[in-house]
Amino acid sequence: MNISNKTEGVIGILAAFFVLFSAMFNPKISAGLAITFLIVLAVYKLYQTKNKRR
Repeated sequence: MNISNKTEGVIGILAAFFVLFSAMFNPKISAGLAITFLIVLAVYKLYQTKNKRR
C-alpha cells in the first residue's frame, strides 16, 4: 500500500480539521483524537519504512 505525499497531506489536513471542530464540543475528546491520529500516523510511517527496506 503506497500513498503519495499529496494524499497523505490531504489525510493529515482532514484529521486536523476534525480535531479542530471536535474541540468546539469537548476539548478532552479533541485532545484524545489528536493523540490517536498522531499514533496512527506514526505506526503507518513505521510500517511504510519497514516495507520499503524489504
